Formats: sequence, structure tokens, C-alpha cells
Amino acid sequence: MQVEWKKQVQREIRAVVLYGVDHFGERAAVQFYQKVKIWTERFVNHPEFGSPEPLLAGRKHLYRSLIVHEHHKLIYYVDERRQIIYISDLWDMRREPSRLSKRLK
Repeated sequence: MQVEWKKQVQREIRAVVLYGVDHFGERAAVQFYQKVKIWTERFVNHPEFGSPEPLLAGRKHLYRSLIVHEHHKLIYYVDERRQIIYISDLWDMRREPSRLSKRLK
């Protein structure tokens, strides 16, 4: 399977990494980015690895989530027919949960 990153998640990762550099140092930011990449590589071979995301139940796609860091989880769905994993968001779990469904319309 191949992975496609939505633009929204690319912007979110960039923002989190830049915030990490400013507040925690370059080393911590690089470690965060590497964790995200490692988890992404793991679920390429096992796309059902993440749990179904209850906040996004009843949508056209079955969204799954995978905690990649203490405060962040990747939100993704799988297009079995095309063999593509679409990564839709990097969600900061400290945010108001109801905002997640609004972000992924």
C-alpha cells in the first residue's frame, strides 16, 4: 500500500515541529518527527493497526487513529480498492474532541 498525506496534516506536522524546536529544542522536534514517520511505515503493511476513531463514526470512510506521541494521534482511512492509506490529520488530543469532526468534513 502507498501512503498519501493530506495537505492539512502536512501543515500540522510542520507547525508542531516548529513549535517543538522553539520550545523544546531541535533534538526533541526531530525525535517527534521520526516517531511519526516510524508509525506511518508500520501501518503501511498493517493498515488496520489503528483503532476505529469513535469521534468520526458514521462517516463515508472508516477513520482510524493511531497514537504516535503523548499528545498526538494520526487520523487516517484506507481505500482498499486503490490500495492507498490517506493520512487526514495529526490531532492534538488536548483539543476539544468535538472539533475533530469539524476539521474533517
